[in-house]
This record gives sequence, C-alpha cells and structure tokens, in this order.
Amino acid sequence: MSLRQILRQHREEARLRRQLRSTLRQAGIAEPTDMLEVCERLSAIWPVPIVAAPFDLPAHGPFGLTIRYAPDPRDEAIYILYQRVATPLHQQHVVAHELGHVLGGHPLDPVEDLSEIDPNGSTGTLRRTSYNSRVEREAETIATVLLGRTAARDGVTLPSNGARDHRLRRVLGDKVEWL
Repeated sequence: MSLRQILRQHREEARLRRQLRSTLRQAGIAEPTDMLEVCERLSAIWPVPIVAAPFDLPAHGPFGLTIRYAPDPRDEAIYILYQRVATPLHQQHVVAHELGHVLGGHPLDPVEDLSEIDPNGSTGTLRRTSYNSRVEREAETIATVLLGRTAARDGVTLPSNGARDHRLRRVLGDKVEWL
C-alpha cells in the first residue's frame, strides 16, 4: 500500500469516526454500552427501526446478517441477525460489525418476504468475502469504534498509572478513550 493510499484511508477513518460520534450523540449514547441497547437507541433517530436478534444461522455460514425487511414501506425495518450459539463477546462484535454496515449507509436490497433471505448472501444480505473491500473495512472500523472501550467497561484490568506504564503507553500509543 502506498503512502498516498495510507493517508487517504486514515482520512476516511477519521471522517467515519466524526460521523459516528455525531450520530451517537444524537441517539443519546455518551459511553460504551451493550450493542443491543445501541440498536434500540439508534432506532429512535434512524428512519426505520433497527432490531438485533439471535438466529439459528447455518454453522458453515456467516455469523451475522443485516436485512432490510420491507414488506410494505410503512413496515420497513432493518434486522441484524446474529448466530445464537456464538459466545456473548462474539455476538457483540457481530452486531457492532453489522451496525457498521447500517451506519455506513451500505446498500441492502429490500426483502419483502423473509423466505427470500439467503444466509449465503445472494438475496437481501451483504456477504463478506474479505476485509479488503471498502465496505467491509468501513463496517469493521465502525465496529471497532463502537466496541472501543467495551472491554474496559466489562472489567479488563488496564495497566497501572505509574511512571513506567505511562511512558510505555505514550511510546506505544495506547490511548484509553472512547471515540
């Protein structure tokens, strides 16, 4: 990757972070929180409801799907389905990643009948093939920001505030902050 591409990607990530901070402020989300609650709060400001729910997805398939269900324009909603048997931490990441697609404005074809949904991605869903695509990088950047301090909130022990630890954090660039 060239320096120009790296700088462009850095600017794009900074833009995504600014946009996300603004959206989260509008939704009244001031600190890290559970991704299901983030969906509920975003629903209050989003044009359509955003609903996250566990689902029995095929073991060989994706861990999460984002579906734009529109049987009728008045009943449109975005559903984030995540693998029911995944660990709670993985479920949080999957929901955050799928929210990244929603918040990133990534296109989803509307599905009028839930039987049309193909977990393999051919109908009504986005299917990740790699993190090399712009859409997947954006979704993962947004997920990373959304989950930024969730580990700290959940009790992960951070380094002490001694002079040596402070110097290490400064040198290594460890910023414990949210957004």
